[in-house]
Amino acid sequence: METILFIIVMIIGHLLMMYLMPGMHGGHSHKKVSDADNSLLEKEILEEKNRKLKEELHELKSRVGHKER
Repeated sequence: METILFIIVMIIGHLLMMYLMPGMHGGHSHKKVSDADNSLLEKEILEEKNRKLKEELHELKSRVGHKER
């Protein structure tokens, strides 16, 4: 009996926390549309920086490879 009650209380507590905590499981979040747009723009900027850094890394590796020969 105590085990069943414990499980029920744990499930109810978890569901309540899922609803109240916006970042955990997506329940009751209040994100604005502009936040999503900003994150998409930020993602594009970071992807561009990542691409440039990969190109620089490739260039440096090729220079080091030529110097070792």
